[in-house]
Amino acid sequence: MTLNLRTDSIAPMLQFLCDLKSGCATASQIADILNHPDYDYEFRRYGAEKHPMVNYFMNLNNIPYSEIPVLRESRPTELKDKHHLWIAALDCPSSFDKLLCKVQSLISGDVLSEVSAMVLAGLPNDISVGVIDVVCTMSIGGSFGYVYDGAFHIDLLRLGIADDMLKGLPLLIAHEAHHVAMMKYESTYVNDFTLEQMFIHSFSCEGLAIKFCNNAEGNFSKSLYSHIPVNAGLDTFTMDYLNGKFEEALGVFENTLSGIRAGKISQDEFWTHYNDYWLNFHADGQQPDETPLLQHSLEYSFGNDLYGAIYDYFGKKTLFDCVRNPEKVLECFYAVSQKMFF
Repeated sequence: MTLNLRTDSIAPMLQFLCDLKSGCATASQIADILNHPDYDYEFRRYGAEKHPMVNYFMNLNNIPYSEIPVLRESRPTELKDKHHLWIAALDCPSSFDKLLCKVQSLISGDVLSEVSAMVLAGLPNDISVGVIDVVCTMSIGGSFGYVYDGAFHIDLLRLGIADDMLKGLPLLIAHEAHHVAMMKYESTYVNDFTLEQMFIHSFSCEGLAIKFCNNAEGNFSKSLYSHIPVNAGLDTFTMDYLNGKFEEALGVFENTLSGIRAGKISQDEFWTHYNDYWLNFHADGQQPDETPLLQHSLEYSFGNDLYGAIYDYFGKKTLFDCVRNPEKVLECFYAVSQKMFF
């Protein structure tokens, strides 16, 4: 597996911001930048049009808030919400030039080799991953990072918010690269899953990513590395909170399985439940309109316990047999729990 860091769009964008400050930027200049392959990748992912963004950037320093474009209807305020980051970049482009240098020095060849080794440890031994592109831009969208079209993206603008985010970049790259590799691996079999199989399998993605790439520890799943902090790159409060909800989550998991098997839960009802419970970022007692206290969801912690414990006690071969055949997961997990407590 090879990780290819792509940053070529950043220098032209920084030059545009300098030119905009001095009053000599042109519409053709920013249009050419937005036609860069790395921005093409972003526009495809967000399903956004380029023309409104040319106008946005040409008027970056004085555009009325109400005229900031909508990238996608599903998240109409995402560019408005990050507009202040673009203003910060316009005010001081040189700070992002320095940040880019830090990123490039931090993600050196040796670091990428270490990241690759960490990712491969959490994949089947016979998998062929090839090259994974790490696309780093000053992003048009609201996501800090995302997996899309066999690659993944990182936003330099958001990397500049806090030093901790920059320090955690190698683990972030490992985590997202694991997602890309797993998506390639599971594409050969997952489309044939029943709803029951899909439900059980859905916890493997984030669960194994934090197991192998964030050194996660749960109630049953143990951390793997002594040279990396436990739950590295994960929010401590969130992981403690989520691990404390394991028994409740296991009960919900088993009840949902029973409902699926009895034909009492439709596919639409299932996905509504999955989003509301397993992907919920609000702590108990919080209202839906409050800022969520959690930075991860139960999908992460429960997946780590469910699949990570199988790896700890039975090894990689059995783990990926369970990943491909989710109906085997519970038998293996219950065997682990009996070994631990009896």
